[in-house]
Amino acid sequence: MNIDYPSHVSKETRLHHVPALPFPGGREVNPLRVADWLMSGLRAAGIQPVLWLTVLLVCADFATALGFLPLLRPLAVLLAPLVVGGLMVIQDGATRNEPVTLREAFAALARRSNALCVIGLYGAAIVAVGYVILLATFHVSLDASVTASGVHYLSIGYGGDHGVRGALESLLGASIFAVALASACFAPALVVLHDMTPHDAMLASLSGAARNWPVTLMYFAAMTVAVLFVPMVPLAVRALVLTPLLTAVPLLSIYGAYRDVFLGR
Repeated sequence: MNIDYPSHVSKETRLHHVPALPFPGGREVNPLRVADWLMSGLRAAGIQPVLWLTVLLVCADFATALGFLPLLRPLAVLLAPLVVGGLMVIQDGATRNEPVTLREAFAALARRSNALCVIGLYGAAIVAVGYVILLATFHVSLDASVTASGVHYLSIGYGGDHGVRGALESLLGASIFAVALASACFAPALVVLHDMTPHDAMLASLSGAARNWPVTLMYFAAMTVAVLFVPMVPLAVRALVLTPLLTAVPLLSIYGAYRDVFLGR
């Protein structure tokens, strides 16, 4: 992986004649547009049903496996932007009545693989740094003491708090996770379709998500509820119904949301 990609992208590898963004920082849209975004995804899936069904089922199976194999979760951080980027290429082709084959999608991803992986790493770094700060703020304490003989002691204590401080910590933790998701949600589309660097794409994604905070909050609340309550559902129902549904909805609607927020159409 080229670690210099975020700030220095070779001119030879840049896309040519990429479409400009009418709204580089995003624009505010009607929250009721969510239904149109989903219908846009369903229309694209209808053009290439086998391809979309395969991708969605593989993603759903992988999401189910994450619940049993936590060691795979770091891999998911890198794979998620690649999957979203590939679907953006496929749906963009369907929108222009130029269906993209799986081979063409992989070729487009190969040109942008470094940038897409960096998006995942940046998102993970946001969460990691945020939670380290929360840990230091709410759980770690320093106690200095001096004995009668003049000896100095410095002790580091660690402990939890289930009161107001605990509730505040949970709220801040959820906010950090929300910022990471908002920074990464539109970034793959902006990198793949507009040749933006990961840094610029994530800033634009965060701006677009912030301008549409009611929709962002709705999606994040749905994901939070899923994380909290889906494990209580019987395994068969979770694997065959809930996980595929919770995987399909964001993947089908993200392209329509990107077009509405950044292109105005």
